[in-house]
Amino acid sequence: MRIGNLLIGRPKIGLALGSGSARGWAHIGVIKALEEIGIEPDVIAGTSAGGVVGAFYAADALQILEDSLKNFKSLRDTLAHLDLGIGTGGLVSGKRWWKKFLENYLPVRNFDELKKPFGVVVVDLVTMQEIHIIKGELLPAIRSTIAVPGFFSPFEYKNYKFVDGGLLNPVPMDLARNLGADVVIAVDLDSRPETEIPSSIREIFLRSIEIMRNRINIDNKIFEKPDVVIEPELDEIQFLDYHKHQLAIAEGYRATMEKKDEILKVVHSKIRRLPSKKNKLKKHIQSIEYHSE
Repeated sequence: MRIGNLLIGRPKIGLALGSGSARGWAHIGVIKALEEIGIEPDVIAGTSAGGVVGAFYAADALQILEDSLKNFKSLRDTLAHLDLGIGTGGLVSGKRWWKKFLENYLPVRNFDELKKPFGVVVVDLVTMQEIHIIKGELLPAIRSTIAVPGFFSPFEYKNYKFVDGGLLNPVPMDLARNLGADVVIAVDLDSRPETEIPSSIREIFLRSIEIMRNRINIDNKIFEKPDVVIEPELDEIQFLDYHKHQLAIAEGYRATMEKKDEILKVVHSKIRRLPSKKNKLKKHIQSIEYHSE
């Protein structure tokens, strides 16, 4: 029950899963830990890798996802899911990943078939705007949110050219609130910036994106004010280290358990003051519904 800006009773819990490429498997450990302490999020928001794990969780297929990771035993297995994208705007076209991974393992094809409200963040290269996808066909939305610029080719739809939502919103706390969350648990996989000096073109490119996203993340946390922030330590996992899924899952679990008391206190508080809208960062976000033509 709401009285002014006070909420009395059980809050609607939102889980905002951040971007992070191979580090994204840590989200599985986060969800496992939350379930173990009796916390079941009501709504899920995801960006990039967080959108992948979030989709499986919202489809009640997290175990299917975890079982599928057994196929990633080495970097070679990761590369087997990727195809060259010469002439597509990226090193990888993403068609093989769509066929071998998404279509094979995700049992749901549309947002309205999911068990929980769910949304992903993408960025349109044409308008340079952040866009939320919360309805329509699911697979194109996931393919769009993981399109790391320069690596995965952009996903084209009508007049849009979608790339990784992490460019503008690495941890989608605002989307979780827009989906109805009273309390937001944010999972930031890139809160601990690299300290090694970049030297190769690849390292410089990835570090440049990391600098930009880190600054955006700091500002977003100030304005969106998540109730709890979980920050796994994932320095050992690099961009394509999908075969290190066990390490990522274990660290996601550990980092969540470290915040156990804080999470339980926030969720089980009988009366809470809801965030003031006065100090929120004003963003005009467009939402779209994807339908293949």
